[in-house]
Amino acid sequence: MKNLIKSILTAILALSASALFSSCGTAPAPTPKVTPKTVPVKKTTSYSSTSTQALAKKVLAHPKITLLRKQVSGRVDGASSYHNIASVARGYSAKRSSYSNAPGGYTKLRRKMLETMLYMADVKGYRYRVTSIAGGSHSKTSRHYAGIAFDVDMINGVKVGAGKPYYKAFMNACRAKGATEVLGPGAKGHSRHIHMAWPR
Repeated sequence: MKNLIKSILTAILALSASALFSSCGTAPAPTPKVTPKTVPVKKTTSYSSTSTQALAKKVLAHPKITLLRKQVSGRVDGASSYHNIASVARGYSAKRSSYSNAPGGYTKLRRKMLETMLYMADVKGYRYRVTSIAGGSHSKTSRHYAGIAFDVDMINGVKVGAGKPYYKAFMNACRAKGATEVLGPGAKGHSRHIHMAWPR
């Protein structure tokens, strides 16, 4: 009886050993730990929680945005694109010119326009010069006077003109951001600059 029990125990031990070792006599390789891959989230630029005044401050200080300090005509009247943005950055309204077709007075600047100005520099990477916002003399019904339009005459160091690069892509990007009045070379009075305006 003792020999029978001894034989059974020996058999059990042999089976346990065979489960622990592979046929080549080495312990089986441990199962590799699988780490789930993380998908990077693409960062987007959002200005939705930024006030109009804060947006103007960003435009004013932006290294890629140049704001003309006088009207295209050379007139200095405190209503240049620089003075418009600087005034709003300080919490005031933007001044309109008061000569020719310009009505004078003041207006607020639309936040969607300011957001787009930053978007064109921050996301699209353009370096550009703004020649007019609420100031200057335009057509009597111009959206400039409502603070919802801006003009650009230079993009990435290249002056706007027929056959020149950048301006068409710039115009299309502004359309995609809600501009509904977009004019440039080929349109009357816009051979040397582009005009982007938003709905009233």
